[in-house]
Amino acid sequence: MHPLCSSRIMTTVLLTLLSYAITSPASGEPPQRWQPGDPAQVLPGLIPAPAEIPGIGRWQAMPLPIRSYVKSIKFSPNGKSFAFGDGHYVRIHDTNSMQLTGVLVGHTGNVTSLDWSPDGQWLASAATDNTIRLWQADGVPGPVLEGHTDTVTGVAWQPQGTLLASTSLDGTIRFWQPDGSPGQIIRGHESPVRMLDWHPGGKQLAAGDENQQVRIWTVDGQPGPVLNGHVGPITAVRYSPDGNWLASGSSGVVAGEEPQTVAPAVRLWTPDGKAGPVMQGHSRKINALAWSPDSQQLVSAAEDRSALIWNLDGTRTGRVEEEDETTNLIFAIDWHPVHNYFIVGGRCVVRYLTLNGQIGPSKLIRPRGSKLMFVDWNPQEDKIAVAGRDGTIDIWSSDFEVRQTIEAFRTPVTCVRWSPDGKQLASIAYHALKVWNTSGENILGFPLKGSVSRDLAWTADGQHLAAVTSSGGQVFLFDEEEEIQNFTLHNAQIHGVSFSPDATQLVTVGGDSYLRLHELKDNAKGRSPGAVLKVPDGDVDAVQFSPDGKWIASGHATTARLWHPDGTAGPVIPGFTAAVLRLDWRPDGRAFATASWDTSVKIWKTDGSLLHELPPHSAPCWGISFSPDGKKVVTCGWDGILRVIDIESGAVLAVAVYVADTKTMEAPHDERRQSPLSFNRAGQLLSGDRSILESRMVYLVQQPSGAMKILKPSEFFSQAPGADLTSATANP
Repeated sequence: MHPLCSSRIMTTVLLTLLSYAITSPASGEPPQRWQPGDPAQVLPGLIPAPAEIPGIGRWQAMPLPIRSYVKSIKFSPNGKSFAFGDGHYVRIHDTNSMQLTGVLVGHTGNVTSLDWSPDGQWLASAATDNTIRLWQADGVPGPVLEGHTDTVTGVAWQPQGTLLASTSLDGTIRFWQPDGSPGQIIRGHESPVRMLDWHPGGKQLAAGDENQQVRIWTVDGQPGPVLNGHVGPITAVRYSPDGNWLASGSSGVVAGEEPQTVAPAVRLWTPDGKAGPVMQGHSRKINALAWSPDSQQLVSAAEDRSALIWNLDGTRTGRVEEEDETTNLIFAIDWHPVHNYFIVGGRCVVRYLTLNGQIGPSKLIRPRGSKLMFVDWNPQEDKIAVAGRDGTIDIWSSDFEVRQTIEAFRTPVTCVRWSPDGKQLASIAYHALKVWNTSGENILGFPLKGSVSRDLAWTADGQHLAAVTSSGGQVFLFDEEEEIQNFTLHNAQIHGVSFSPDATQLVTVGGDSYLRLHELKDNAKGRSPGAVLKVPDGDVDAVQFSPDGKWIASGHATTARLWHPDGTAGPVIPGFTAAVLRLDWRPDGRAFATASWDTSVKIWKTDGSLLHELPPHSAPCWGISFSPDGKKVVTCGWDGILRVIDIESGAVLAVAVYVADTKTMEAPHDERRQSPLSFNRAGQLLSGDRSILESRMVYLVQQPSGAMKILKPSEFFSQAPGADLTSATANP
């Protein structure tokens, strides 16, 4: 078999250590060594347990391009700045220039909600770490509000500024004093509460929950009207500035064994709970609502990639159009308090829009080339393979100090899988499959008919490979020399494929909501149909046999499921808020890991119980793989972050961040080259391009006030002239 093309290999072995000039103190004293940071004292963020560096104090690092899906964004009351959540960080930017002016560091989970106090002196932030943090406008940290027992989903200041209210997945609404002291707790909701908003008069608030209801509560915690009529969890509530209307939106989907799906609606209500106009025009979940300052128009944004403009009588007056279909999904909206435009947050993008579409050249958008789609840990060696959107495959050591790059394809790599003996690496791109040895040499190649290839699987003996494409419903089987058969199994995209350990069964899953089992014969040259399993909760995105052959795990729209090899159902694992994209079994077959579009990373027992919940990504998590000893996992996501995590402690042991290079791919595909940067705990570059570091990263140093100072990498290292930062390998 002839390889489809040759490869060019680049190896980086600790040759790109950050080497900014460091001078010794004038006294001639020897430079001080940096020391590992105390995990209990360091600032949370990208760098795990940042080192104690003499002359610097507490610090962190942050990618300058947006890494997350921006789901909360707010103008300051005077409109001169805006704040939004980007993973664990809160970023503050100047409205006119869009320049970064402040970063708030403290949350250990993803930021979910923000709100400025009416006088603009305080900013409240909520996160998945179950806390609320108060910050002065200049970035000085204030009280940390603790009391919720699950993710805090919403925060809102009373218009008079005398109370802060919060909602949580724990089903409660809590009031807080401006000094952070706790107030009343409202426990009247019967399901997780997703968001809230105060009436401009400050005497009542509205909260939406997952039980399809909007409930009105008085400022002293007394129940008011219950607003029914939505289908699916409530996703947005906003009072008009004049207080005459309450707008609410929903998902349009009720989960369960028999899911109900309808076109979601925006509904208007009077403050006393009387139903007003119903606005229909979206086909998928409504994400955000925003009123114009004069209360005469309402904007709704949904996952159907549309933003619609409504009058108070419920008539649609316009549709906001954006140029880029890949970034026009809007999660958050806020109207400027003075001018007739609004700011939106989306997939790694922040931009201004008017009723006629986007305005101005300024926008914050992550350049293409940062997404990570797949990762696989070599089952026999200390090697981790990462699929690149720029057509490359990176092979890392697990400490991310050594990197080998294979120039594999001219289109994005969608999957990489090590052979069971660890000596070969299979990879697929849009229309081809290639196999590499551990030296990075292309030893096999096969064309694949159809659309984008999606998944790969090896047999346990390494003698056969299966590949599936995302359209056409086709499965391809190969041995070491040729394609031995291909067949069409699904009436939609195929998302996953896996062999049983004894290679007598093959399972495939797809967008038609089916799992299909197949009996293989004659050394995989023949087959017969097996069980066909229909699941109720939408597409099936991932599937994998357990190493001992006792279970099949599958990932769905809001669940993970276990099946016996004969097709009988096992435990159903609910609780995901978005699709389970990837699965991987622990080598002993007694637990498996899930990576989800909702950013979560979790480990499950085979009885369906949660074993470990690990730090999430700040955008959909698309890759997960166990280490050979089953004690660690490596994960990757659309935030461009690659991490090795200790499962028992949840500690991040190593991190690399993929950012867009200045170069584009040499192919008709709108992707930039990916430039990976890995760091030690002193913030030094272990692997990567130093010029890319300077343009794509900032360092954050805590000042005596507690506020963070933003520095370029070169500025950061010049802050510690007495520290020895020239040898990254001298310390752990």
